[in-house]
Amino acid sequence: MIGSDGIVATRGSVVLRQARDEDLPRVDEITIICYAAIQASFVAMLGEECYERVRHNPELNWEERKIRQNRRLFAEHPDRVWVLEEHAQVFGFVTFYLFPEQGYGHIDNNGVHPDHAGIGWGKFMYQHVLQHFRTRACAMRMWTPASTPLISRPDVRTRQSASIARCPS
Repeated sequence: MIGSDGIVATRGSVVLRQARDEDLPRVDEITIICYAAIQASFVAMLGEECYERVRHNPELNWEERKIRQNRRLFAEHPDRVWVLEEHAQVFGFVTFYLFPEQGYGHIDNNGVHPDHAGIGWGKFMYQHVLQHFRTRACAMRMWTPASTPLISRPDVRTRQSASIARCPS
């Protein structure tokens, strides 16, 4: 249950809460840090020439496209962008979509700054998003790095479907 103050959960001195406008520059920064290795592996897998032909919004670089994804979701549904904060410093985020009419939720982008990696913050965010899905939708799908289910890491090379669940009828 999300509080009227936008707080989703706490763990020690860390707060998981709905993002605010002033959080977006830090979310942008963490996005670039966390997705750089994934982007590089994607280009390496496709090859530079093929990548240039198939990429969306060719007028934008990958950083601009990824930031735009988060910003677009925030503009349309600010309650679907959550951040991890400790001592007034944002160090992680998760974004998600809800499609209640189809009974479906989807975790989209997420990242934890490398200074806070390895402490289970990705899993912490995922657990709370999935709980939120359970109260809002009947099916959930999330994509996580193949080598680290339920944890977001910037050094991951591939993604796989980690969880699909249906609510009981």
